Amino acid sequence: MTDIAAGGSTVERLLVLAALAAPSADERVELAKLAHEVTDWSEFFALARLNATVPLVQRGLEAEELFGLVPAPVAAEFAAVTDHIATVNDRRLAGALELLRRFDERGVRCVVLKGMLFSAEIYHDPRYKRMNDLDILIELDQVDTAIEIYRDTGLFATSELLGKAPKARAERSHHLPSFVSRDGALVVGTHWGLITPLAPYTIDYAAIWDRVRRIDFYGVPAWAMAHEDNLHHLGVHLPYYKTGVRELGDIWNLERYATELDYDLLAREIGKAGTESLMYHALSLANRLVPLPEFATLIAGVRPRVNRFTRYDTARKTADIHALLRSRSTHTSRIEKAYTEFNMTALAHEKRGSFARLWTDLLLVPGEEAARMSSLREAKPLPALGARVAAPYRLTRVFQRDLGRWLFPAALAKTVVDLGAAYGAQAARRVSGREQAARPGIEEYAAELGLTRADLQAVLDSQE
Repeated sequence: MTDIAAGGSTVERLLVLAALAAPSADERVELAKLAHEVTDWSEFFALARLNATVPLVQRGLEAEELFGLVPAPVAAEFAAVTDHIATVNDRRLAGALELLRRFDERGVRCVVLKGMLFSAEIYHDPRYKRMNDLDILIELDQVDTAIEIYRDTGLFATSELLGKAPKARAERSHHLPSFVSRDGALVVGTHWGLITPLAPYTIDYAAIWDRVRRIDFYGVPAWAMAHEDNLHHLGVHLPYYKTGVRELGDIWNLERYATELDYDLLAREIGKAGTESLMYHALSLANRLVPLPEFATLIAGVRPRVNRFTRYDTARKTADIHALLRSRSTHTSRIEKAYTEFNMTALAHEKRGSFARLWTDLLLVPGEEAARMSSLREAKPLPALGARVAAPYRLTRVFQRDLGRWLFPAALAKTVVDLGAAYGAQAARRVSGREQAARPGIEEYAAELGLTRADLQAVLDSQE
């Protein structure tokens, strides 16, 4: 018997065990035992879907010849999700391979990050989870070459919807705007850093580049960071509230795969970067579901340099397996999409709609999402009310953590100014008798790119 998800129910423990990339012999025995004890497979599927890990869990059960225990109606629900993700991922992988070939031909060291890399190295399955995009890391002096390659392959930058040409702004960002194929099959996130330079962290990129390694990525030459740097990146990049098995599974499966991982090196890099709070949060959540002695040692080592809020909030999140496995929230993505759509148009009525969604999602968080952010096991009236009241504060802290202390409030203030300016411009046009907007709306931008508004919306919706 293992300590995996200790204290969890049969369904909860089975979910975690089925999400192990390479379960041990003892874990396989326990996995089979638990699968035969499940009485409500619909609950199991709902939990897998909430944790965005349906394909991986289905694969885990199939590998142990246990998927036959799943009743036909529930098995069909599994298959529908898994097959859809497989179709989308296959198209994305095909586009990614062509792009990586071109990078290699141009002599650009292109580092494959996160899920795409792990699909090849750890899971040996490009369909193990939904891939929002191909994330890559390149050296800053190669950005112009990367943009040329994107142009040659017919990709467009989302910033072009705002009338802005894509370019490196290294003093205030760590990545280019996303580049997207016109059929939406491929979305590329191009990074020269792993976190915004406006955040109070100092990652040693020179050391990372000294440790990169050559890899074979599904038959195409590419590059990868050292395992220590990949684990550091997972902790730094972990969304604060999007913390389901989809995200945490990569953390524990990487550790179990990288048997030669140098924890002394990792600890030094965390200390240099000042990312103790980020890593404490990420490793603590992963360790609660899949306990690993190395994680426990590192958590204890960084704890003295972790801020009080993170220590308190992490303890709250890890107190209850039931709540932890039901706390994954993508609500921050809704706010980010509304902000993107707000900036995609100069038309006042279009701005008004996205402005309203942005501020409503920030200030009036739905009860279910607020409960997840507060890790409530049961949404009783008083705690549920407290969670909704606290949600705007929690969201503000997260965006400030990710964007820098002052950039987020400045961005919010700018939405008010820009909305006023859009209405001012509209009034001025009416007074002058010119009804046509000085700048186009979303549909006009889409048409310039050979797309429909529905095409653009599909691209936005593909990003969780």
